[in-house]
Amino acid sequence: MKIAIKFYGWPVVLILLTGFSVHGNLIMTPTTIENNVWTSPETMKDNLVGGWSYTVEGAPQGYEKGLLMIIRDGDGYKVQIQVGGGTLLGEDVKVKGNTIDFEVMVEGGRVSVNLTAKGETISGKSTSSEGSYNIEGTKTLSMG
Repeated sequence: MKIAIKFYGWPVVLILLTGFSVHGNLIMTPTTIENNVWTSPETMKDNLVGGWSYTVEGAPQGYEKGLLMIIRDGDGYKVQIQVGGGTLLGEDVKVKGNTIDFEVMVEGGRVSVNLTAKGETISGKSTSSEGSYNIEGTKTLSMG
């Protein structure tokens, strides 16, 4: 496992078999392997940040495509969706690795969204009282 420690501003890499990373002040956090590279959860989460052009298969007219913006706000994330000439704000946003869960209010109904980013693509589902819909998107704006 690769562990990064900053020493006078320079990262130092240690190989350990513990399953935890050690950051500058020796705080240990779990690490994950992705594409044969060990990374911390913070690094993986940043893959979500940016603008995503998406389509929703079978969604009602006006909601079948849009732009999803995900930004990092301190220790959390904010979500904004531009669709059908309007803007929706994500609520109860939760991020774990490259997966983001949030809810939006659409015409008085609550819609739950679960998406996973892999490189320059994002996919998942939206679920509401109207049913479930598949979402597919590509990154159109990188931030960070």
